[in-house]
Amino acid sequence: MLNPSPPKFLPVPRKFEPLPGHVDTSAFQTLADLEKIAVPGDFRGSEAYRLELSDRRKRLEIGGKSALRHAWAHLRQWQGADPAHTPCGILEDEPRFARRGFMLDVSRCKVPTREGLARWVNLLAAFRFNELQLYTEHTFAYSKHPRFWEEASPITPDDIKWLQALCAEKGIELVPNQNCFGHFERWLCHPEYRKYAECPDGFETPWGEWRSVGSVLRPDQASFELVQGLLDELLPNFTANRVNIGCDETFELGQGKSKARCEREGMGSVYADFVARIMRHVIQTHGRRPEFWGDILVKHPDQLHKIPREAIALEWGYEAGHPFETHGKLFADSGLEFAVCPGTSSWQSFGGRTENMLQNIREAVQSGMQNQASGLLLTDWGDRGHLQVPEVSFPALAWAGLCAWNPDSAKTDDAWRWCDLEAFDGEAGATEKWLDLGRVSDVTGNFPNNASAIFKMFRGESLEVSPEKIGEALEFLEGLPCPETGADVWRQTARNLKLGLVRGQRAKVGKLDETELLAEAKAEHRRLWNLENRPGGLQESLGNYDFRSMA
Repeated sequence: MLNPSPPKFLPVPRKFEPLPGHVDTSAFQTLADLEKIAVPGDFRGSEAYRLELSDRRKRLEIGGKSALRHAWAHLRQWQGADPAHTPCGILEDEPRFARRGFMLDVSRCKVPTREGLARWVNLLAAFRFNELQLYTEHTFAYSKHPRFWEEASPITPDDIKWLQALCAEKGIELVPNQNCFGHFERWLCHPEYRKYAECPDGFETPWGEWRSVGSVLRPDQASFELVQGLLDELLPNFTANRVNIGCDETFELGQGKSKARCEREGMGSVYADFVARIMRHVIQTHGRRPEFWGDILVKHPDQLHKIPREAIALEWGYEAGHPFETHGKLFADSGLEFAVCPGTSSWQSFGGRTENMLQNIREAVQSGMQNQASGLLLTDWGDRGHLQVPEVSFPALAWAGLCAWNPDSAKTDDAWRWCDLEAFDGEAGATEKWLDLGRVSDVTGNFPNNASAIFKMFRGESLEVSPEKIGEALEFLEGLPCPETGADVWRQTARNLKLGLVRGQRAKVGKLDETELLAEAKAEHRRLWNLENRPGGLQESLGNYDFRSMA
């Protein structure tokens, strides 16, 4: 049977011109077969390509070798079920963002096994990402600092060598990532390392919470030498010419050891001086371009001139309505290259925050185009024990991949069809079922930042949610059908959501015993964890199930 027309491509190419007739493409059974007809093309980007299939010729023009994989993916869709009668046509395509990255948090308890990492890499390749970062605070096996990772089942140099080779096979660059200023609480909690702390005896967060362990390094020579040593050991394991040095959320800077200096010189100046020093070491000693989270310097734009021009700002924000456009323009006007960094909205939610995820990614991409961002880095965090399963983030991968490749034609229905094909073994509608889990919390009518209302109730926080709304959310949850693919992880996600709602209802009306539900959730969390994650961090993660403050 002849194909009446080409299939619906995923992603939609920039141009497709149908031509009369059909052509036999059954000789193209592997990427190597396609490579035989590839020739250099006159393209600006290395991922651009032009594939012509007609009665005149079969020809593939490519901007670089990385274009081959994308052209092959489109050809397989084009061939359909009958390659011997492939519709003739000319397809031209290239990505809107040259850089399409994904950052996975491996510092909040959960460090994937090699099998778990391979699963992420395969999905990233399917959704046309070309960069992976593993967010690291204490989970790389630094030879001089075993105290911090000995119970964390860390990433080792051998793991990096293996992962880098796998990524290269898939057209993905593995970029090193080590936070170098803030988020050092895993280090500073040990007495022998408190000498590096800005606030060794604790500090008050911007939202009024007291923390007994500091999280920020004091910006002095000793701290610089500590960071220098980490980078000197980490970077030789990677071939990428960039490194993410983090430096975000330096909450207590100026409250402790650097208080007098910050009062004298200004906190923004002190921050920029220390960060710029780390950057110069990265540039001069290792020949790498430093990336840094931009949340501090958007508040101190007068200090951006101190940042080396080789640096790349990472403009992150995870809520719908985040000012990507304003912040992006600030970095663009300063002359710094920057990337937009939305999130999967999976963390502190169990089932995700579907509507927030959709809007957050779309807004990041749109503002990135307006301000000429060099790329997109989608982030996936694990706050509060990394209790969400990876599947919750898969729809965000598909949506971000579609938006970053061809934002003008990106449609959610296409993203969910793509996700079904690549992440859920082709099961139609599976993605929508996962997305519905991310809508359960919306029924409560409460929308906190950086978390779902259900997760906060799970944590024992008191929210303005009526018993009636909690009941409606429970009814909505229990009415959702379970997909066939990934049924166990879907049921565990639903179980966690139910546990959060039961705790919320108990806090409101003083009933509903959670004992059996809690035991089931913890047991299944342990079982699923051990399938694709290393044992370090499991006990700490399980401890989050027992956090309750209600009577």
